[in-house]
Amino acid sequence: MSDQINQIQATFNAFEDRILLKFKTLNDHVYQAWVTRRFCKLLLPALHGLHPVTGEPLFDLDNTASSDEADDKPQLMGDYSNEYEAPENPTYPLGEEPILLAKIRFQDLDKELATFILEPHKGQGLILPFHPDLIGPMLKIISEAVANAEWDLGQEMGVPKSQMLQ
Repeated sequence: MSDQINQIQATFNAFEDRILLKFKTLNDHVYQAWVTRRFCKLLLPALHGLHPVTGEPLFDLDNTASSDEADDKPQLMGDYSNEYEAPENPTYPLGEEPILLAKIRFQDLDKELATFILEPHKGQGLILPFHPDLIGPMLKIISEAVANAEWDLGQEMGVPKSQMLQ
């Protein structure tokens, strides 16, 4: 996904027992993906900067710049209450039907422009920047959908510390 994301929506669908995750870009591209409870157990640790299976930090914390609480405030103070606005003439690069997410891959974690890739078993997925400006809002929005789903995932789902994402 090379376009800048300007909206994220995550809604629980009780019939499917899944969360529908939507990303809308500035040029009205819409990317849709289903997130299952099982995939959410992998995704949430990754959004916290931890390996989804081992729980090990994805970043060398000794080499990251330390930050204080004040640096985290802009990320925490974001306005996540605006309703998702569907574009008038959307384009669906991955198709109009949501993909079913099954895998998470990471690229260039040792570089400033790290990415993570959310993919189905087969076919194209979402390539997203692993950056606090996206991760913080994404974690907040997915956490709210998980709460609505009443999935007891047994883990803390706060906004990640920015030093873990640099």
